[in-house]
Amino acid sequence: MSFLAGTHRFLDPKCNEILDQFYECIEKKSRAVGSCDSLLAQLYRCKKEDLETHRQLNKTETERKQRERIIARDPIIQKKLEILKRLQEKQKNESTSSSS
Repeated sequence: MSFLAGTHRFLDPKCNEILDQFYECIEKKSRAVGSCDSLLAQLYRCKKEDLETHRQLNKTETERKQRERIIARDPIIQKKLEILKRLQEKQKNESTSSSS
């Protein structure tokens, strides 16, 4: 049985190396019980860290989307954004006309 290196990738490159080493170990020492246990333990730690990192990324993304929805629904913020956009366009137009 041949494992496909690269079928699952972790965020941490070191964990990807450990995963590849584990696949090699399984392929070479598949008959020796417990020969790859240390790599398996390292992979377990990698998986836990990877899951925690994904949770943090998802949490950050969710918070960002919530802020965007709140901003999109708030008419006062929308009006201020409109004014800001007009000011930025005005400054851009002034800078292009003064540089000509």
